[in-house]
Amino acid sequence: MSLYDMYFSKKNKNYMYELISKLIKEETDIDISNSPKHIELYRQNYSTIFETVNTDEISILNKELINHIGKIFLNSLHNTETYNPDLIHDSEKVNDSVQIIENKLYKKFIIHSSKRNKNSLNRYDFNININCNEYQPKNIILIKENNNLFSNPTIIVRFNDDNLHFSLTETKTFNDKEYYTYECITDDLIQCKDILNIKILNYLMIPPLDKSDMYTIKMMKKIKYENKDYLCLEISDNDINENDELGLVQLTDNTQQIIKSLFVKKCIQNYILTNLEDIDLEKSYSCLQLNKNIEIRGLLR
Repeated sequence: MSLYDMYFSKKNKNYMYELISKLIKEETDIDISNSPKHIELYRQNYSTIFETVNTDEISILNKELINHIGKIFLNSLHNTETYNPDLIHDSEKVNDSVQIIENKLYKKFIIHSSKRNKNSLNRYDFNININCNEYQPKNIILIKENNNLFSNPTIIVRFNDDNLHFSLTETKTFNDKEYYTYECITDDLIQCKDILNIKILNYLMIPPLDKSDMYTIKMMKKIKYENKDYLCLEISDNDINENDELGLVQLTDNTQQIIKSLFVKKCIQNYILTNLEDIDLEKSYSCLQLNKNIEIRGLLR
């Protein structure tokens, strides 16, 4: 039997629709197995995969069919607008927040080092709360700093107990700062539940920073300097620079929360002058440099 005959056989069509419907049910708890709307979407898009995917294997065609149709179905379920069959080929209408791997639905998920748990050490060594069973890292974006991490185009990221290698693929300059993008060289799935520990190391497995990057604000008040109004922060032993973005953090016994974003206008020794914000100056705060936030993109299930 030819590849065409196998793909367009009634058996394959029915089997793949049942499989995709099952995946959608697991993800959304919505049964589309007898939905006329989704059956029509399936019929309209079925041939597209055969026409656009260059392969001699039915398994690859079916895998691409799951990815393509799965995204269209999820988009249709999340879209409250009236169904219009003229729009189903419009790639901009397809929900790309999900991906299907080995017949399992994964959602795109971005980790920010600035949104970490209180017991984290710094942006290179932190943990987050996570609600999933598996996480597949794809890439990581870091700002270029003067430390050992950037002495080699390969870095290592430890997710819980798994060490994954990332390779430099792109550099970009934004607001006079360099940003490096690294791609994970494998497709490993990280087993995780509740907590995900992340540690970024250089190619020799050495951490680039071994102390906290959270600054305690000793004093904060509104001042006028050179006829301009500022919020003045007193912070000892800092490496904060003009044009940095600071996250004002409020700490409790168990959590930390970024409540304001401040932009540094001037640095005068231990005094940091930022834009004015409406803040309760009687409370205690800390801060971290949001412009040094590390972003990790991946898929979770």
